[in-house]
Amino acid sequence: MVASRGFPETAPTDRKEAPTRAPRTSIRALLALALAAGLLAASPALADTRSQLDAAKADLVRAQQAADRAVAVWNAAETRLGETETEIANTRLQIGQLQARVSRIQTRLEKRAVLAFENGPASTIDVLLSSGSFSEFSDRLEFLGNMQQSDSDLVVEQRVATEQLQRKRADLAVLAERQTQATAEAQAAAQKASSIVSQVRSKVNDLTAKYRQELALAHQADLLGQRTIPGAAIATCPVRGPNSFVDSFGWPRPGGRIHEGIDMISPFGTPVVAVQPGRAEAHPNTLGGNAVIVFGPGGDFTYYAHLSSYGQMGSVSVGTVIGYVGSTGDTSVNHLHFEYHPGGGAAVDPYNALRAVC
Repeated sequence: MVASRGFPETAPTDRKEAPTRAPRTSIRALLALALAAGLLAASPALADTRSQLDAAKADLVRAQQAADRAVAVWNAAETRLGETETEIANTRLQIGQLQARVSRIQTRLEKRAVLAFENGPASTIDVLLSSGSFSEFSDRLEFLGNMQQSDSDLVVEQRVATEQLQRKRADLAVLAERQTQATAEAQAAAQKASSIVSQVRSKVNDLTAKYRQELALAHQADLLGQRTIPGAAIATCPVRGPNSFVDSFGWPRPGGRIHEGIDMISPFGTPVVAVQPGRAEAHPNTLGGNAVIVFGPGGDFTYYAHLSSYGQMGSVSVGTVIGYVGSTGDTSVNHLHFEYHPGGGAAVDPYNALRAVC
């Protein structure tokens, strides 16, 4: 017959109700405090989370070194940027001075051209005839020569100043490109440093919160008398909190089905944990609602149904929170429907194994 998974059941009237389990171990608040130091060893989930936390801290040290290198790159880029901006300012000042110089030379050349046009060229004969003496002729000739040389020097000066202006403008373009590159390098380095620290900090914070949650759950489990049996097929209680259950495995269900698991009544939102290490996968379905299968070692798998929401999926350890008690699927009662399938075959009654850990 096809067994039901998580179908709400009521004990039939023509058979005696299965005996309820024996009273739980009494609350041991003082003993819980004494055992706090031993919780880490007793809970594989805690040990796994602590191992992840230690690894994250080691990652933080390496990330800090990487961040320091990025900060050094950022500071170097900022220095280059400052030096480049100073050079740009100086170059712009020099360009302004050269522009003014070229403008002044151009004005003087234009004035000389106007004078030459108005007076016309003066020949040596004209100078000789207009001179009162040979000494005056010599002086005038020397003056004209100096004027011509001055004009020639002025032209050369203009060309030199124009060439210098072009070079400074080319330098400015190079400096502007260097400025852009230095700015980009500085921003990238700063963002890298911030990103590294933020990511690792977030990881450490998440793992710290997870570790604290699991530590609190371990304390609560100890207060409730729940325990972990390392290496057992069902190594811990699947409901990490107050719960109640009877041996309802095999009880008839509508349609000729039988009940393939144990229903554990517990308040809404109570954490549900993996009872074996393995791979957790979400398997929602009509009867079970939000359900999870944990595929464990040797082909075993355990089934958890009616969850209000999911917890961690993927690789899990004993005690990893994989969901929370709810009433999804074909039920209106907050409870966990739990099944154990050794070797991946038919379900077997997990009642005694649950009694040992719950």
